[in-house]
Amino acid sequence: MSKSDPEAVLELSPAKKAGLPPLGLGMLLALVDGAVLAALGWLTGYYLANSGVTHDFDLIQQSLVTGLMLVPLVKSVFGIYSLSRFDYGERIRRTVQAALLCTAVLIVPFAVVEGFRSFFLGALVTALPGFLITFAVDLLIVHGLFAWNQQWRTPVVIVGAGPQGAAIAEKMQRLPWLGMRPVCFVDEDESLWQTRVADLPVIGPPSLLGSSPAYAGRAQAAVIADMARHGADLTTLLKSLPFRQVYCVLGEGNVSALNANFHNLHGSLSLRVSLRPNTTYLRIRRALDVVLSSLLLVLLAPLMLTIAILIRLDSPGPVVFRQQRWAGGTRTFDLLKFRSMHVDAEAQLKRLLESDPVMRQEYETYHKLSFDPRITPFGRFLRKTSLDELPQLWNVLMGDMSLIGPRAYMPRELPEVGQSAEVIGTVRPGVTGYWQVSGRHRTSFQERVAMDVFYVRNCGLLFDFYILFRTAFVVFKGEGS
Repeated sequence: MSKSDPEAVLELSPAKKAGLPPLGLGMLLALVDGAVLAALGWLTGYYLANSGVTHDFDLIQQSLVTGLMLVPLVKSVFGIYSLSRFDYGERIRRTVQAALLCTAVLIVPFAVVEGFRSFFLGALVTALPGFLITFAVDLLIVHGLFAWNQQWRTPVVIVGAGPQGAAIAEKMQRLPWLGMRPVCFVDEDESLWQTRVADLPVIGPPSLLGSSPAYAGRAQAAVIADMARHGADLTTLLKSLPFRQVYCVLGEGNVSALNANFHNLHGSLSLRVSLRPNTTYLRIRRALDVVLSSLLLVLLAPLMLTIAILIRLDSPGPVVFRQQRWAGGTRTFDLLKFRSMHVDAEAQLKRLLESDPVMRQEYETYHKLSFDPRITPFGRFLRKTSLDELPQLWNVLMGDMSLIGPRAYMPRELPEVGQSAEVIGTVRPGVTGYWQVSGRHRTSFQERVAMDVFYVRNCGLLFDFYILFRTAFVVFKGEGS
């Protein structure tokens, strides 16, 4: 389960053996890391042996082996191989912590032990690339397994077929690397029985799982989509579910937190969350925004000039499109983008939505159209590659936006944002953000709002680096808006 939906995992009496051992994925990744590190060590040793290095060759080999062995050892200390789900944010956080610990372990003796400094330096130079390479390979392995082999994903039944349950099912279906495959819903609401939600059947009440082994045998775990809905009956519900593991989702966006920690208050389970961004972090982020946006504007100036010329050749109208966006409270600003639509786009949209009910329904759900006739031929390329957003670097430099943040909403969208605007408006909107790297146009408007609230509740430098990494990956794949 992704850390986008933090959950309490309750171990219940086993009803049957799981088809896939709980540590199957961890064992696989540990073996892959071992093979990758062994290959890296062999290639490095082969290069050194053929490069004519003879001075302290044995010491270099020892430092090489030490650095490589530290990688899986420290990763196991931080529980990276025991994580049953491939959660990007959590794995990046633990990998960075493991790399920092490894650095500290090697830097301290390097500073205080004379005569062996080359050994510790060589081990450190070997270990740090090892963390990076093994993480990249693990990512590719998991994407391959979960995307193409359904057997690696745990089949689950979702308790609660309401909006939150439907959102969780859609998320599992869209993001195979979460490692879960929803098979059906159960719900106390009789009106939902024998219907389909998120393209999955609602088979009946939760009690059906306990009374019918055939239904229960379809899954290996359960996900309770809305704990608050069950209230005092939650304990009874947990006892009635015939699964070894039950995931209790605590909330969509507002309640969840990447850095949430569970605490046992003498028998009472509590969740500690951070609700406000750290002021030091906000200052560091603003400094990074100014430095990076300035450098990028200078480096990308030739590309932006070329794009401007091609826009003028593609269709009549201005090169830059300005649109008023909300900046929190009563503040607004003019967001800049390269024009990717015809100049009469708003009039076209109004006519289109009035004449086509299918497109009107799609626009009301996503606030986007999968095939938008208002977009110019060159504009499709700009949107596919996200190059239309380059002028927003000027917004970042001027302080209207940040490189990373929640979506820049239009003022007319605020009624749909609702009370979440109080949270989202506390930070600058971003050129990229959590929702852009978590499905982009495939996510509904309300799911984007929940993701923006989640980001604001959890924003930090590590989370921002994760989003930057994912942004580069999404743009490289051409998953523009």
